[in-house]
Amino acid sequence: MYVLCPPTPILIDLSGEEGFKLRQRAAKYIEENLNTTGAERGNKEQQGFGALTEIVIREKLGIVNEQKDLAFDILLPSGVKLDVKCRGGELPFKEVYVHSDGLAREAKHNFFARQIYAENLNTDIYLMAHLETPSTRSLPGTNRQRKWKLYICGWVSKKRVLREGVYLPRGSLTEQGNSWFTYRGQEIEFYNKNLNGLNDIKDLLSIDNDDVRKDESRKGDLNLTSVDALRIAYDLVGRGFLNQKQADFVKSKLGIVDTVSSILNPNQYYHLMEWLEDLGQINKKEMENFDKKIKKSLYEGI
Repeated sequence: MYVLCPPTPILIDLSGEEGFKLRQRAAKYIEENLNTTGAERGNKEQQGFGALTEIVIREKLGIVNEQKDLAFDILLPSGVKLDVKCRGGELPFKEVYVHSDGLAREAKHNFFARQIYAENLNTDIYLMAHLETPSTRSLPGTNRQRKWKLYICGWVSKKRVLREGVYLPRGSLTEQGNSWFTYRGQEIEFYNKNLNGLNDIKDLLSIDNDDVRKDESRKGDLNLTSVDALRIAYDLVGRGFLNQKQADFVKSKLGIVDTVSSILNPNQYYHLMEWLEDLGQINKKEMENFDKKIKKSLYEGI
């Protein structure tokens, strides 16, 4: 029986001789089994990250039986089907990250939507992970590289991802650090704070089918950053769907005190405000109040 706990990432160092051997095994596996067809499968690099995570988990759990079903990666002793999801990058995994506006954004995980909606991919749970890599992140790397670190974040049932995750079609805008980009595929966002945590990798062995059913009906929190939730609330006020009192409730509930930055540059806001001031729609005091809260971006030279 699994005991619910907060999703605090478990760090596994994959540098050194033992880590290099595991990375070599993952690279060999991908060379022999790379699958570029099917439901929006990841590229070679992404599949390599998943293979490495699966190999590490098998080592930690002592599960050596090969799994041939493409719907999931590991069959736990309880009969629960576990699928590993891992994405990587040069930065370590952070549960929250701070934007240039000083406000924290909560970390999220992404799923290929077609894999979640596909009924024939009958995994029970997903194990979410992040791989920190060197700038050249092709597996296996070299045995001298030290920046190979695996973060095991937590698990969640497939049905809860389907029920609570936020589906975003191609072209949807998402925030990453201090930048924005659009999704090239159909994605489902699910936030790290809503995962089921692990105190130890071997806690996975305690998950049984009753735990999966409990999680399928469990109610998590917002699968949005607090910042995006407030942005949406203010937009809904402007559209007439919410009032200011309801937006203030959202702000209070999320514990946000400072001004949330826009996806647009402050200079574009200044341009509109100055235009309204010229037309007599706002007064000097209103403009001064705006100027105290929103700062212009100044030319910094080439």
